Amino acid sequence: MTAENDETGGRLLNAVEAIAINPIEARSMVDKYLEQSRSDNPDASRQAHQEAVAKMVVKRYCRLAATSGGATALAGVIPGLGTAVTMLGGGLADAALCMKLQVDMCMCLAAAFGWDLESEDARHLCFLIAAGGALEKAGVEATTRIASKAGVNMLRQYLKGATLQAMKELFKKLGIVFTRKALEKALPFGIGVVIGSGANYALTKYVGAEAIAWFVLDRDSREGSASI
Repeated sequence: MTAENDETGGRLLNAVEAIAINPIEARSMVDKYLEQSRSDNPDASRQAHQEAVAKMVVKRYCRLAATSGGATALAGVIPGLGTAVTMLGGGLADAALCMKLQVDMCMCLAAAFGWDLESEDARHLCFLIAAGGALEKAGVEATTRIASKAGVNMLRQYLKGATLQAMKELFKKLGIVFTRKALEKALPFGIGVVIGSGANYALTKYVGAEAIAWFVLDRDSREGSASI
């Protein structure tokens, strides 16, 4: 069973990596939101603009989660449907599309807080936050909450060497959750019901809030250390 879970988690991770948002597209979206924020509040600080843009990003992805239809209606809304189905098929394709929304959102949030999306660290970080946040929302026991100082330190440590292993472990847990439908009452993970319910809206809102909190804590701790 362990080998099967490992394989499922690996396939899920590979599929999400294959369909995740392009860094250029993420940066372009964030730049438009930043321009809007600067227009609305020209005297605001850099930090205020970052957080304003972050809220716009989360609002966008919550809207996507709430208004998109089932899997058969996702092709025009979420690129990668065909790829996910080809790589995984059935319910795991739904899982990949659901996680794509969370990863894409975290990629845009990373860009908003100044991370270079072309770097491997930034991409890995987004997968870690998205998967960790989704598992938290699912009620899967975790030793450290993502949106905490300990969570910031934990992910920083992962980026120093254990990143891929941490990602594989998180996606293995997600694979178990999806295949066993352990979140059936919390998240509609059945075939064709990836997006379009209040539960998926709640997931996206939760992951978004956790991600913003992580990036703010990370930024403030770095800037605080730099000023000493």
